[in-house]
Amino acid sequence: MVKGIRKEPLLLNDEEIVIKSSGFYKSNLRSGWKPGHVYLTNRRLIFWQQSKYLFQIFLDSIKGIAVQQIVVVLKKADTLCLSYKSLTGQGNSRVWVFTKDLEKLKSKIFEQSMLNADQVAIEKIASELDSESRSILHYLWENSHATIEELASLYDAPNHMEVLQRIRNVINPVSERIVGYPILVFERSKIDELTGKKILYSWWIIGADKKDERKATFLDLFDEGDYLRIIMELFGVSEETIKLTVNRDKLIVCAFSPERKYLEEIPLPVPVNSNGLIKKYKNGILEVRLSKMPVIVNHGNTRNITEDYFK
Repeated sequence: MVKGIRKEPLLLNDEEIVIKSSGFYKSNLRSGWKPGHVYLTNRRLIFWQQSKYLFQIFLDSIKGIAVQQIVVVLKKADTLCLSYKSLTGQGNSRVWVFTKDLEKLKSKIFEQSMLNADQVAIEKIASELDSESRSILHYLWENSHATIEELASLYDAPNHMEVLQRIRNVINPVSERIVGYPILVFERSKIDELTGKKILYSWWIIGADKKDERKATFLDLFDEGDYLRIIMELFGVSEETIKLTVNRDKLIVCAFSPERKYLEEIPLPVPVNSNGLIKKYKNGILEVRLSKMPVIVNHGNTRNITEDYFK
């Protein structure tokens, strides 16, 4: 079977494109700019050029965002500088992105990446709010999300508009001043990572998802043709505690130490052969290689034998 040229990045089963734009990127201030296409999904920031990845990071590895003016095509311009956790676990790395949709990209990365909200940040913000605004912030911190009706009922707000104005004119401006970004964001549809349920038309607190320590800090998946390669950060565990389970189109990773537990269900873009699993673990990084189920051709019709295998 002849392999076609992929025009866009391969997306995971639960992944959606949020922004697609053309632009430039560089990973070193001394290097030149590389042109390509910027893809922001609900899980990754990808820089793509001519059917290949030039650069990608998972959003939950991002540690900081800043706008910096540096030279782009012979003149200074605003660029987005992202600081993210290095795959080696030793400090942070940086990348610079330039695109015409810079402000939109910055805003959406804040919304999607769940940056840095913790109990200390929440209390700093709450200390400068009035009692009604404080009740909204604390409720969302404890519950991750809420509808406008729920928030209005917290303090018998006269109407929904009053709650919206309190979020936009009081809570988020105080948050931007203290932690650098608006802490509350509205989502028409979003999956609650703790329950797996789709939540419609609700307000969310940025960072609330990070309270679930079972979530891995880094995970990436690559389609290598005949097999899938998965790289996952599992710091602080010993290799003998790592248990892998393959279930058709899902890889389940379980590992633990006295300080931390990992439980990650990774959806796979294609069915794989559970007998073709290769595992490597070194310096806190797990690499898993999974062979795809073979494809056969019968009288010009391509068919994946998994259709018969799993009957």
